[in-house]
Amino acid sequence: MIRPRTLLCVAALLALLASVTLLSRPARAEADGVVSVAMLRYGPKSKTSVCFSGMFLRDLQYETGINVSRNFADVKLGSEELFEHPFAIMSGDGTFDVSAEEVENLRQYITRGGFLLASAGCSDAAWGAAMKRTLERAFPNAELKELPLEHEVFQTVWDITEFQSKKRRREIHIYGIEIDNRLAVVFSPEGLNDTQNAGGGCCCCGG
Repeated sequence: MIRPRTLLCVAALLALLASVTLLSRPARAEADGVVSVAMLRYGPKSKTSVCFSGMFLRDLQYETGINVSRNFADVKLGSEELFEHPFAIMSGDGTFDVSAEEVENLRQYITRGGFLLASAGCSDAAWGAAMKRTLERAFPNAELKELPLEHEVFQTVWDITEFQSKKRRREIHIYGIEIDNRLAVVFSPEGLNDTQNAGGGCCCCGG
């Protein structure tokens, strides 16, 4: 059962799996061996999230011993810098669109071993719909499948048996895309954001 931090430990678990997967691959890594997590900026207005706290990075390091930076790296979706980070988060609120170049860069990043966690800030439906369209553009032949609680991603560090939302009576659904039998994308229309620790720029009540 996930307690007051709601779904945040799910994000931490995904970070663990993504980091371990990519660190064994010939992708670019930081010289000091620290795993860096990218918070993506995207679209013509360089959109990003102000409601996704990095507090889970501290928990991840404590629980797993992985040497992970406790601060997000501010990275543009269409940049080469994206490939320096094994794990990327894409979040926000409101509808958006991304360029063809950004879509192609996202596709290359994921197919070359990167991992994407996409989560609607404050469980924003418009953002969730736009993110789903973006994934369909990047992977038109891939199936976005709902991940059951029995999936290994929910049982590696913590035994997650139930999802909870701050907004009661709301069912939680988390989806994934597999590339070459590897879980490469996790998408949640519900907010995985830890608004309590997100800072003063966040004004939503959380997912």
